[in-house]
Parts: sequence; C-alpha cells; structure tokens
Amino acid sequence: MSTSLIRNIDVRVAGLAITTASAVALYYGGALPQTSAMTALLSAALLVFGMPHGSFDLALLHNAASFRITAGSRASLIALYLTCAAAMYLLWQIAPVAALVGFLAMAVVHFAEDWDDCRSPFIAGGIAFALISAPSLLHGDALKALFVLLTGKANAAILVDFLLLVAPTMLGLATVGVAMLWRFGQRALAISAGCALTAMILLPPVLGFALFFCLVHSPMQFSRHADVLGLTAFRQWRGIVIPLSLGGLAIAVLIYALGQGGSIDDGVFASSFMALSVLTAPHMIVPVILQYFQTRYSAQTA
Repeated sequence: MSTSLIRNIDVRVAGLAITTASAVALYYGGALPQTSAMTALLSAALLVFGMPHGSFDLALLHNAASFRITAGSRASLIALYLTCAAAMYLLWQIAPVAALVGFLAMAVVHFAEDWDDCRSPFIAGGIAFALISAPSLLHGDALKALFVLLTGKANAAILVDFLLLVAPTMLGLATVGVAMLWRFGQRALAISAGCALTAMILLPPVLGFALFFCLVHSPMQFSRHADVLGLTAFRQWRGIVIPLSLGGLAIAVLIYALGQGGSIDDGVFASSFMALSVLTAPHMIVPVILQYFQTRYSAQTA
C-alpha cells in the first residue's frame, strides 16, 4: 500500500474519530438537541449522502461475468429491480411491521459486508447486528417511538425489546471483531467499527445511524465499488452516480407524496427510511435471484 494512500486513510479515520467524539460531546453538552426537525434533517441526509453508493448496482452486475448481463437483458434487469422495490413498498402498506423486520434483517446482512476483513462471516454479522441493536441500550424509548412512527403500529415497539435482548451478545461479538480487524492489520477498519459502535450506543438512534451510514458504510462501499469498476475519477463515475442518485431521491419524494399525512418532519423521517428499504430490497435480492437462475442454467447446460 502506498504512503499517500495510507496517509489518506489515516486522515479519513482521524476525521471520523474527531467527528464521533464531537457529536457525543455536543449531544451530552446540550448543544445538539434532537428535535423532530433535526430528525427530519438527518433522515434526509441519509438519502443525499448514502444514496450514491448504491448507484453502482447495475454496473457491478454487468461487470460480473457469471451473470452474463447483455444489452438485451438490461431492460429486464431494470424491470426486476423496480419489481423488487415496488414489492417492498407494497409490504410497507400491507404489513408495515413485517416490512420493518425485513428491513432490519437486510441491513444486518448488508452491513456485515463492511467487515469481511475480520475473516469470519459470523463475527462480521455480529458487528452488523451490534450496530443495529446498540441504540436499544440507552435510547430504547426513542427507538420505540421511531418504530411506531415508521409503521403506524404500536406493536412495533416490541422489536426494540428483542434488540435489547440480543444487544449485549452482539456487542461482545463486535468487540471480538474489532480486535480481529486490528490483529489482521486492518487498523482503519477497526477504528471505523469502534467509532460506529460508539455512535450507535451513545447517540440518539437517527443521529448515530446517520453518522455510521454517511461517514462509514457509504464511503466504504462507494470506494470498493468504484475500485472494482475502475472508476477512480469524478468524470468517470458521475454519469452513473448522479442520475441514479437523483432517481433514488425521486422515489423518496414519491413515497413522501403518497404518505398518510401528519407533520412534515415526521413525513420526511418516515419516507426517508422507507425509501432506504425500498432501494435496499433490490440491492440485496436481485443478485441472489440472478445467481439462482445462473446456477440452474449452468446445471442444465453441463
């Protein structure tokens, strides 16, 4: 690894550590109140700064030789993406608590990808589950209120009790994971995981999640995907990232417009997280579907 790259990683991690410490100090010092307007602002930030990393999906699938994506099948692939997204939105309308459970499960699987370098899928999953469950420890009531607001169902609050039940075990696994990352020389990842866990434990749920999602998960995934595609300069990836990110924002606006009323702040929060789930569903499910049909095709032609 070059000296300049190491220096860039060090600067990024140092900035993350300083930002995390500052956010904790400001919150507990009373200078960062968590009003409904702040929650709405942070929720919108999740889309603006978190959306770009998912815009490489189609390009990554096209780049994966095993899927054999051709020009003729691109329209079908886009249709499959939109179908999965629409199905997720429909689930929110029919069974919102089930949709929330599905979203949390997908988030654990997806966030586990960030920590593959600990060399244990089980431990990587533990870090991801720790991040999801950590807010239940100190901010359980706030998390319950958010779950109820998001689903419109009072029984969604029971999910927080489940997260509280598993949080200590998951945090134990996460601690092991951070130690493993450090031992394997992945110091930047270890510090990033530590900062993310600190934020998710100490800060209010949306604030902690915004810090993790926008400053850890999204930049990490964006960098990995861009490297795989060989898109290292802005001029190389802007034609992919900007249009698709704007399309994702348009979906969030549409979900907001189709909402059931309520305050603007609550609507922005709910529509932002629903949009994340609607876009996460095809992000996670489409590659699995393609892999399934590819495996069947390979078996039939063998």
